[in-house]
Amino acid sequence: MPHLERLLMLDGVVAALRVYDDGTLAEATGHLDQIDTQLAAELCHANGRFMLHNSDMFMTLSGTTGWPARGWMMAGDELSVCGVAEVACFVRNSEVSFNEVFRTLTEI
Repeated sequence: MPHLERLLMLDGVVAALRVYDDGTLAEATGHLDQIDTQLAAELCHANGRFMLHNSDMFMTLSGTTGWPARGWMMAGDELSVCGVAEVACFVRNSEVSFNEVFRTLTEI
């Protein structure tokens, strides 16, 4: 949990979670109610898997190395989700520095 707490210390981060490789919730912290945490874990797991699949296809089609992508983001009007590997966080767009979020996600 200490790693997830690092994310919550950043301005604009509402909640953070870590998922197992099968998409189940490993741990969560912040302002997600218990009913939504497993759904959030499944969403984050699925998006991470899609990103890996798409980056593999991009590398094959382009012949360009440097993939797979190291993270992903789903941007909404007010709230967004950012993820790297098995860790993701929900952020308020108006308050967050996405550079800080991705730097911290990468360090974790």
